[in-house]
Amino acid sequence: MEKAVIVTGAGGFIGSAVALAFGAAGDKVMLTDLNPARLPELAGTINRGPGQAIFSTADVREYREIKRVVDETLQKWQRLDVMAAVAGGGYARLSGKKDKPLLDYTDEDWDLVVDTNLKGVFESIRASAPVLVGQKHGHIIIMGSGTGLKGEAKRALYAAAKSGVNGLMKAAARELGEHNVQINVVNPGRTLRPGDADEKGVFADESRLVQENVLRRIHHDASQTASFFVHLSRMNDVSGQIFNLDSRILM
Repeated sequence: MEKAVIVTGAGGFIGSAVALAFGAAGDKVMLTDLNPARLPELAGTINRGPGQAIFSTADVREYREIKRVVDETLQKWQRLDVMAAVAGGGYARLSGKKDKPLLDYTDEDWDLVVDTNLKGVFESIRASAPVLVGQKHGHIIIMGSGTGLKGEAKRALYAAAKSGVNGLMKAAARELGEHNVQINVVNPGRTLRPGDADEKGVFADESRLVQENVLRRIHHDASQTASFFVHLSRMNDVSGQIFNLDSRILM
């Protein structure tokens, strides 16, 4: 049966792939992002296929905004089956500036990265979980990062936020499980975006990233992650887990 899905961060590289995958599966998809630029086109693509889509601008750091998105989803489709909490990103992506050493980050930098990646997930859970609990079914699928497991130089704030996401998910899984609500984290692996390549088509740190992977290759698109989100949303007995979707050994 088709599902009613909210995808936060739907305007992003991975978020849009996740949204399209749910649409291709015939689901009803609410697209939300702080930046609405890509949402109309994305909704149009989904609406030309087997799925349905609507969109609404929201900042996941603000409970009232993500709660409004949940309410709009319920008004449109009378249910919510999946909260796909994809919104987030590292300091460089969020600020447009370069990552920097831990001691060079400021309080404002911390607030930007941690609020977007950790508080945003908290608010997404807080807004959607009461609906899922009331239905006695539903999935919350959170975008994580291997950086939250292994750490990474110059990405301390992102590592802290994503590590916090893992702990938040596990605690929420224990509380929500008795209501048949499933919650998991998906680590997509280092997904290379087209804009990450230099003028010669070489990706920064590509050689190092390849060496970290036991299969000696890395993702060049988001399709595997997107497909896994859809697959996980169809599973009935999995909760409280962290899934790593690449060949790095992180733990």
